[in-house]
Amino acid sequence: MDTASAHPERLVVGHPFNPPYLMPLVEVVGSRHTDPEVVAWTSDFFRAAGKSVITMDHEVPGFVANRLQEALWREALHMVANGDATVEQIDASIVDGPGLRWAFHGPMLTFHLAGGPGGMANMLDHFGPSLLSPWTRLEAPPLTPQLRDAVVAGCEEEAGGRSITDLVRERDAHLIALLRATGRLP
Repeated sequence: MDTASAHPERLVVGHPFNPPYLMPLVEVVGSRHTDPEVVAWTSDFFRAAGKSVITMDHEVPGFVANRLQEALWREALHMVANGDATVEQIDASIVDGPGLRWAFHGPMLTFHLAGGPGGMANMLDHFGPSLLSPWTRLEAPPLTPQLRDAVVAGCEEEAGGRSITDLVRERDAHLIALLRATGRLP
């Protein structure tokens, strides 16, 4: 990250999540040459601006949130490509399923709760072997013209005539309501 920087000790990245004017997440990271005080100051700056800050110990290619989001997206593309689920079914499965829980507890704490009184230890002991089940396909599927067209058509069908501007307005209103409901926005 700092190979061309005149002052690598001052170089730090603050990576927001979209839309940055509503989403509180910012991932902050310096390079191996960045002064730790610069990273701490930057993290404090974003916190003072009302952001939820993840301060990374080192660079992570693609950033944490993007990588997790992309893993889910890759699996969704496989499901569409294989005819396992439609775009609308995939979106509903997250919006009306784990997405609701993830607004309060992330995927790790959600699975901790799924373990019952034994928590994550029970969850891993009981369900850990199923991680080897062949149902996930994290490799990217070939983006064939057919898959591209199916995903585009599915999104247009799910949008139901709403424009991108309409969908952004809807998304932002729902994000504001959710942030208010969870006490993260006045």
